[in-house]
Amino acid sequence: MTDSTPYLYQGARLRLREFGWRDVHALVQMHRDPRVRAHLADDVPLDDARVAHQFVENMQQFYRQHEGTGIWCAERAHPPEAEVLADALRAHACGEIDAVFLDALVQPRWSFCGWFSLVHLSDDLHTLEIGARLTPQAWGGTLALDGGEWLLEHAFRTLGQSHVLGHCSPTNRSAAHCLQVLGFQPQGLAPYNGGQALRFGLCQNGWAAWHAQPRRERQRAVLSTGR
Repeated sequence: MTDSTPYLYQGARLRLREFGWRDVHALVQMHRDPRVRAHLADDVPLDDARVAHQFVENMQQFYRQHEGTGIWCAERAHPPEAEVLADALRAHACGEIDAVFLDALVQPRWSFCGWFSLVHLSDDLHTLEIGARLTPQAWGGTLALDGGEWLLEHAFRTLGQSHVLGHCSPTNRSAAHCLQVLGFQPQGLAPYNGGQALRFGLCQNGWAAWHAQPRRERQRAVLSTGR
């Protein structure tokens, strides 16, 4: 994989692409973090490099066999430090560097931060579910919402889905909150990967109406209902 790998989605803070071999180490490190493992709704041992390698190989086949769906590698942006940016702008103003070099200096640095997924349920091949798994360093911001909004746009508008599901561990309150900000309605506990998970559902019409509101208003609405 090279830096020319196409991105399915790229925003100011987040971008998504297909998984490649260079991502195996980052996958293993993420799944060795006990904070990540505490909220997993499956028991796939991706903390084992051999399993992570097989996961990437399977995904590369999956992308070709099931166009438009999959589990995609997520990268987050790290803007240049304020001091570096100020020095670059000063150097450009003084004629020490040209516009091309200035542009290179002010570009964000991107790093692995987990994954986002849009795949069919194992027991219902007609229904898609969205998902995300992020490194702890990416928690607490807006990345989950950024990626989730793209997943829903892709599911409803590009793939023409009538409804989408989401699942999370019963202990993962942050994930449940995120799903509800995205417009999902809770549907109680449901069987999931050999265990139990909280299930959430969202129909195309409900998504269109909910996302017509600014994100901040949607966040306030969810907080006000105590969901």
